[in-house]
Amino acid sequence: MSYLKRFKFFLILVPLALFISFLDKKILMGFLSSNEIPDHYIYISSLVVVICILIFAVLRFDKNVNS
Repeated sequence: MSYLKRFKFFLILVPLALFISFLDKKILMGFLSSNEIPDHYIYISSLVVVICILIFAVLRFDKNVNS
């Protein structure tokens, strides 16, 4: 159990790295090159959702560490 406690931060970083890699591949394949508005909305909304999840995870992690 202490092993998981020591590496909780990596449990947050690994999915974030996978998401960034996936998004980077999509952009390099021309995802936003079409200049269509819905593509940009999908991109921005996915970024907002991931940032909200990341903030929630970090705040929860910090709360558990402080208590």
